[in-house]
Amino acid sequence: MAVLVTGGAGYIGSHMVRALLDAGEQVVVLDDLSTGFRWAVAPEASFVLGDVSDAALVTAIVAEHKVDAVIHFAARWRPACRA
Repeated sequence: MAVLVTGGAGYIGSHMVRALLDAGEQVVVLDDLSTGFRWAVAPEASFVLGDVSDAALVTAIVAEHKVDAVIHFAARWRPACRA
């Protein structure tokens, strides 16, 4: 099975990538590296530098790698606006 892990260069995402690889899955990581690190991605995983909000990019990744599942860790915390 091919799994796309968004945010796979972050702390939690990179650990999920390793667990998936250990389970024998094909893994593709999509990350913009705004908070993650390229070195945190296991070398056995495919890596794509990009933004999860880029629909054309995500569509291309899914088609190229024949992705069966997506695990989404790409998120950014923003404080609530105070009026």
